[in-house]
Amino acid sequence: LMGAIQGLFLAQFEVLRARGHSPSEAFNETVEEATQSLYPLIGQNGMDWMYSNCSTTAQRGALDWYKPFRDAAKPVFEKLESEMWMAGKEVRKLRPERNK
Repeated sequence: LMGAIQGLFLAQFEVLRARGHSPSEAFNETVEEATQSLYPLIGQNGMDWMYSNCSTTAQRGALDWYKPFRDAAKPVFEKLESEMWMAGKEVRKLRPERNK
């Protein structure tokens, strides 16, 4: 997840900078908004609460944009999981109970 979070932060920051936002504005909209506002509220209350307690614009954005984000990220996670399970298959062969 660390790579996903860092990648999302950097992508948003770079787009905002390219569109004329100052470094501090881009950082605030990217990192501060997530770490100081969204993530703590999600952790405390869950996503259902977030949906029902955010603006109509934010609700619309969530509904319109979650699928493109999911579709972009899913192949990356599938590749990571595939590598993990392939490595696991080899590691499990080395378990003592398999060598009896």
